[in-house]
Amino acid sequence: MKHDFGSALALMVVPMLAAFAGACGSSNSDSSSSTGGSDAAAGATSSHAGASSRAGASSHAGAGGAQSHGGNTGSGDYLGPTVGSAQPFAALAYSAITAANLSPVTGDLGVSAGAMSKITGFDAATDQKFGSDSLAPNDQRTLLAQQDVTALVGDIDPRACDEDLTDVVGGLTGDVTLHPGVTCMNSFSADVLLNGHVTLDAQNDPNAYFVIRSNLTLTVADGAQVVLANGAQACSVFWRVKKQVTIGKTVQFYGTVIAGTAVSMKSGSTLVGRALAQTAGVSLDANTITIPSDCSHLE
Repeated sequence: MKHDFGSALALMVVPMLAAFAGACGSSNSDSSSSTGGSDAAAGATSSHAGASSRAGASSHAGAGGAQSHGGNTGSGDYLGPTVGSAQPFAALAYSAITAANLSPVTGDLGVSAGAMSKITGFDAATDQKFGSDSLAPNDQRTLLAQQDVTALVGDIDPRACDEDLTDVVGGLTGDVTLHPGVTCMNSFSADVLLNGHVTLDAQNDPNAYFVIRSNLTLTVADGAQVVLANGAQACSVFWRVKKQVTIGKTVQFYGTVIAGTAVSMKSGSTLVGRALAQTAGVSLDANTITIPSDCSHLE
């Protein structure tokens, strides 16, 4: 019998090759499947990382939003003036601060164009005095504070009038109630007189502020009173007068007084606020000045 070894060998090799090819295909398929799974997992991880990143951005934006309100301790909506570095001063003058009789102050005393010797009549151990000859780091303190007073005036003066008392004869005479915003008395032909009771009614608005603005002088009659009502705060009251402010005897007064020239207080009067004199002095006579405390917004 004749044997055909070539045919037999072919019958053996072909199935082997087919089996080998099948095995390789299965391995490649498994590898591709594994790679695809890894890619999918990576995609899921990337997607999760993206979500975390967005959440982080949102959280950061929230923190930034809170910071955008500055140092306000309330809602941050207060849009009234701020006194800047003049905040700790009960009295800040250009030339001198004098007290004819004992005048307790809660707050600093400073002159921007003179030495500390220009502050006289204040001998209590708690009195803090600053002038052009103060030692570093306080040698520029009053000058910088006075610059912030100038900035304060630059903020106040352009504000539109919410109430215009220009044509009210006598100005603030009798019982007068003022509402939040800017009250203008800019065109009086005579000095503005405050004689009686002026009530500042905040209408329970924590962001309420009061600006009383005059382009002449302000004289507060003996015994007159400023009354804070319905949540009004002394730190939110500003008396901007382009010339001198004179506060008579036994007056109860609230707010930051910004005089273009001088501030003078007669005996027995009290001020919860600040006396700021831009180009002259502050003179006291048995008065009490207390800077506002517990303010609900940045001063």
